[in-house]
Amino acid sequence: MRPVLLLAAMILVGACGKENPTQPPVLTVVLTAPKQTIAVGEPLQLTAIARDLNGLTVSGATFTYTNSAPTVANVNNDGRIIGLSAGSASIAATSAGISSSPVTITVTATAGVKVVTITGNTFVPATTNIQVGQTVAFDFPALAHNVIFTQRTGKPADIPATQSQTVTRVFGTAGTFPFDCTLHPGMSGQVVVAP
Repeated sequence: MRPVLLLAAMILVGACGKENPTQPPVLTVVLTAPKQTIAVGEPLQLTAIARDLNGLTVSGATFTYTNSAPTVANVNNDGRIIGLSAGSASIAATSAGISSSPVTITVTATAGVKVVTITGNTFVPATTNIQVGQTVAFDFPALAHNVIFTQRTGKPADIPATQSQTVTRVFGTAGTFPFDCTLHPGMSGQVVVAP
């Protein structure tokens, strides 16, 4: 009789000790956007939700994003988009092998705006070519970065540590303006401003 009680106690302890029950499988993924048209340099936050067989939200679900036109819009791992050039891009979210229906984002041209995105610890593009008076939009991901310009006449104000935002700078002087992220050594770029 004693072994039976011991076995019952072990089963009870084992059942109570499950702190991380298996999450329900993802049945559907829904991706929404607050609007479908943005301008070059404009950010947009997408919302992805994974639902289980009962239609309940699967908490802790992670998503990856696919993008049909990465030269038109950039989408980061958090579902944040920024318009890069005029055109349309179809974005879809995937969780546990299940993909959403794509959301089409149209990007309209904005005169004088170029975008520098940050992918990992890299400025993309590394060299941005503009004309005097044009704007560069620096798009920051969830990980904080800064933009510190080399001291020279006509340089714009530095950008302190920033995350999940887009910050613009206007270049009013011709020349080459190198910049670094001092938070991540070796992360450099430049803006070349033609007269």
